[in-house]
Amino acid sequence: MASNEQLYDAGAGKKLLEGHQEFDIFISAFNLSDRVRHTFDKVAAKDKYWIIHNEYKFGEQELPTDARRLTSNSSSEADFIIDTFGSIQSLDPSLRIAVDITGFMRPHLMFMMYYLRERGINKFALIYTEPSQYKRKSETIFSSDVLEVRQINGYEGLHTIDMTGDVLIVGVGYDHDLISHVLASKGNARQVQLLSLPSLSADMYQESLIRLHKVSDNSTSLPEDQLAYASANDPFATYIVLGETLERLYGHYEVISNLYLSPLATKPQAVGFAMFYLSHLVGKSASIMFPFASSYSKDTSKGVGRAWLYEMNFSQ
Repeated sequence: MASNEQLYDAGAGKKLLEGHQEFDIFISAFNLSDRVRHTFDKVAAKDKYWIIHNEYKFGEQELPTDARRLTSNSSSEADFIIDTFGSIQSLDPSLRIAVDITGFMRPHLMFMMYYLRERGINKFALIYTEPSQYKRKSETIFSSDVLEVRQINGYEGLHTIDMTGDVLIVGVGYDHDLISHVLASKGNARQVQLLSLPSLSADMYQESLIRLHKVSDNSTSLPEDQLAYASANDPFATYIVLGETLERLYGHYEVISNLYLSPLATKPQAVGFAMFYLSHLVGKSASIMFPFASSYSKDTSKGVGRAWLYEMNFSQ
């Protein structure tokens, strides 16, 4: 379906994106993190655009002035992406399109993948740049004020009224508040935790477990058959692990009445969840759930780590 490539490793002193193919269109979601600005400056593209997410609540003086800004007043991830991406008149399947997903809201990122595919843009590149570390390590605050837990637009399933065999697969990350809301929304479902291992760095796996302990004591003492592991920076590994996990679950249980997925870890893992759903779960009793918050922190990380390019190809 796709491939990934490491673009650079700041720690190894390699020049960023040197010699990489120029894109026709490059789109990045703006926030105040070093890694977002760094990648925007280094990527070579004929046309560049900034996505301005409402959830960051920027003041006018904080916004960038070096490229066209794409905005929408809509609180719906679907309408937001349709408004912003739809305003790029040159968006065409024949063009080389790249999107830096580092600063994207995860629901918007996943609907964007659905939207591009629906428009016949089956080939595009996604870029993700890791942080050197999160500013407050395990105490970093990512979001606040969860408004609702619901299905992401484009990832709604045809669910049955029988809930006795429901399964919830949660991609576990730092944001324990989001995790707690999802677990509470599907309290009767069998829970499977997808942990980020290998993590982005040696300390981040332990930091995420510290955050997970804040949800409940039971959430970190699941039996081994309710745990799965996938690389934090490889969506294709997540895609494979989700398939293996479901195969194992179908072997253990007579029936899965409804399947719920909730990617709450890294953006690359969210890409893996979206890839798997669009490839295998459309039209089934499965959906991707997300706890929607009213605001997100503008700058949670410091430094620039490794950058990755993921080549999407939904035409295969």
